[in-house]
Amino acid sequence: MTGQIALLLRVFILLPLAGLTAALPFVAYDKAAGLVTIDINTASTVLAVLLYGLFSGGTFAWSRWVKRLGGRT
Repeated sequence: MTGQIALLLRVFILLPLAGLTAALPFVAYDKAAGLVTIDINTASTVLAVLLYGLFSGGTFAWSRWVKRLGGRT
């Protein structure tokens, strides 16, 4: 049952969030002005998605890391 929950988390939460992160570019270059601009609102969303994925949703990666260190998953 736990494996099924982890699979559902990855498929229905993590993968769509990864697609959302890729679809929201937050760095742009204006050739006319020679400026690089960063959209802070979108950058904060991307950072939140990355932190969420790292700390709460990366079940497969975390379980492999714990198993490699000698723990049980």
